[in-house]
Formats: sequence, structure tokens, C-alpha cells
Amino acid sequence: MVDTPSYFLIGITCLCFGLIVSFQIAHIRYCRKLTVLVRRSISTKTIAPVLAEYEALKAKQ
Repeated sequence: MVDTPSYFLIGITCLCFGLIVSFQIAHIRYCRKLTVLVRRSISTKTIAPVLAEYEALKAKQ
């Protein structure tokens, strides 16, 4: 039978694993979004796509 300290350690391990995975998923998502914005900025040769995205995010809040 597993005792209480073992359950506690398993819980801490799962929490740390979840935090690491969620951080990696968020990092990948924002890097992809940034890559799309950079490509659009390069193709249009302006920073208008970045400013438009900033305004869209500002409006959501």
C-alpha cells in the first residue's frame, strides 16, 4: 500500500510536469503567431500587421 508521503510526491511531480507542458505549449503557440506576423510584415514591408494585431488584442481586453 502507498503511504501519504508517496501520494504527496506523486502529486508534486504531476503538478511540475503539468506546468512544464503547459509552458511549452504556450511557448510554441506564441512563437508560431509571431512567425506569422513576421512573415506578413516582411511581405508587406511594413509593421502594419503587427499594429493591427496589437489593436485587435487591445480591443479584446
